[in-house]
Amino acid sequence: MKIMEKKMKEKKDIICDNFKEKYDLSPSNRIFILQMCWAQHDGQWFLKTSRKHDYKEANHLNQEVLFAIAKIEARYVLNALNIKRESIKSIQEISKIIITLMDVLFPKIMKMKHIIESDTIGYGIVKKCFIWDQVKKANVENEYECACFVRYRGWLKAMGVDANIIPLFRFPDGDDFCKFKFILNETAKK
Repeated sequence: MKIMEKKMKEKKDIICDNFKEKYDLSPSNRIFILQMCWAQHDGQWFLKTSRKHDYKEANHLNQEVLFAIAKIEARYVLNALNIKRESIKSIQEISKIIITLMDVLFPKIMKMKHIIESDTIGYGIVKKCFIWDQVKKANVENEYECACFVRYRGWLKAMGVDANIIPLFRFPDGDDFCKFKFILNETAKK
């Protein structure tokens, strides 16, 4: 009897035992919050790793992890678009997928444009880089090794594309923008 009385008393102290009320966020706000949290997570991970180890080790780990994550990012986008790995045969297709990835991951915090020179050569130009802005804000420009190039390599690997990427201009080198040359190897087109 005492157990039953105790349970009833505990129940009286509960205002609601199945509270489901929440605030609504628009889909665009939800997406933006997730994108910013992802970008901030990346930065915090690097910062904490560099404090525990040294910058050389933190840069090495950051690039290793980012290469792996980039492959995962690209696989999700390719699957959502129903694009098969190794079916991509032109710079136009590569650029379209990269633009889609950038739009999914960083639409408001990164500004990138693509120029197509031919079926095998294209350029990616980054005019605004949230990550580099955060690196400068943290005053670690001389210690941080930009991993943007590594992310592109991961995306290309996930696409199953035989291509080279050559950095031509880079924020870390003092340039006002980053410019990458994408070269699709001739054998990849067959």
